[in-house]
Amino acid sequence: MDLAAVLLIVSVMLVVAFLLLTISLMRLRGTTGELQAALEDESGARDRAALLLTIASAVNSSLGLEEVLNVALTHAGRIMGAVAGSMYLVRQGKAEMHREASYNLTNRARGSLRRIDEEPLHSVLTAMRPLVVKLDERTAPGLEAGGHPQHALVVPVQRSGQLMGAMELYLTGWRELTEDQADLLNGVASQAAIAIRHAQLYQAQEENALTDELTKLPNRRALAQRFLQEMQRARRHRKAIAFMMIDLDHFKQVNDTYGHLNGDAVLAELAQIISTGARESDVCARYGGEEFAMILHETTEAGARTLADRIRAKVAAATFPGGLKLTISIGVAATDEPALFTSLIDRADQALYAAKQGGRNQVRVSDMKGPGARQHTKPGAPEPV
Repeated sequence: MDLAAVLLIVSVMLVVAFLLLTISLMRLRGTTGELQAALEDESGARDRAALLLTIASAVNSSLGLEEVLNVALTHAGRIMGAVAGSMYLVRQGKAEMHREASYNLTNRARGSLRRIDEEPLHSVLTAMRPLVVKLDERTAPGLEAGGHPQHALVVPVQRSGQLMGAMELYLTGWRELTEDQADLLNGVASQAAIAIRHAQLYQAQEENALTDELTKLPNRRALAQRFLQEMQRARRHRKAIAFMMIDLDHFKQVNDTYGHLNGDAVLAELAQIISTGARESDVCARYGGEEFAMILHETTEAGARTLADRIRAKVAAATFPGGLKLTISIGVAATDEPALFTSLIDRADQALYAAKQGGRNQVRVSDMKGPGARQHTKPGAPEPV
């Protein structure tokens, strides 16, 4: 065989070897790509699981409803790159949701109420999955950075088939959701629903623990908490604060003569008269037994005295269950001196005792700069004791 033939055979073999090597490399590259894709998918799944675990831990770390809503909302917004967000909760017995939490919105932003049978909720709740919807400019909330969003990613929040609320995540433009994003948002909503339910149960227990069952007024524990808050606010703003102690005269005789059931009805009626006679900013509470108390926000001695006389007169004019005519005695203490704030309850109680000892059905005002109290022998006519 001559040299030319040998070279031809060798060249053909080299070409075949090159082709086989190329095919093998392409297959290897394809396999590597598949492996890489699989690893990325597995990594993405791990990342999503880790994110959901983080959110679950965050929203379940507090039993406070407001904190739960804020954590769930801000985490969901961060995932989707939303410029702002709102969390709405269903009002029991009503076909509407109210905004209970938000971030990056203006104060008193419009759209605080969403009807379930109207957009942007209607389409989302019909599909019962996250959707990007166009917002009506009349109900689009104002953004803290300026302007109003045109689109919102709405995520339904439900638990065991029960609709609890919805998240609105405001976007800078239209966006198509991927299946992974929808699954992730559903996971966030599911965790939020569990935490919201726990927070609502906890809130109900707290409210029961701070509410008097008979009168539905705050109880003594709640009064103490509010009084501490009001003292701090009065110090901060350098305002006056007043405290009022109210006692139903001769209540033991009511119980002994008409029975405890009628006595309970009398106390419930008295609570109603006191609370309706108070101003919206005042705190009315049942102190214990037949005693009630009031915290009067930013109220001077003169203002507290006027309010006490008005409530005393309303009670005297009322007819209680069983056709009873009853009266109350009131002790008042007021000051704008922070050093005396902590003594207000004690001084109001002393003034009440003086009113009871002085004949009942009267108001006595503590002399915060002296040891005694001043009496009203007639409504609006204070006289020193």
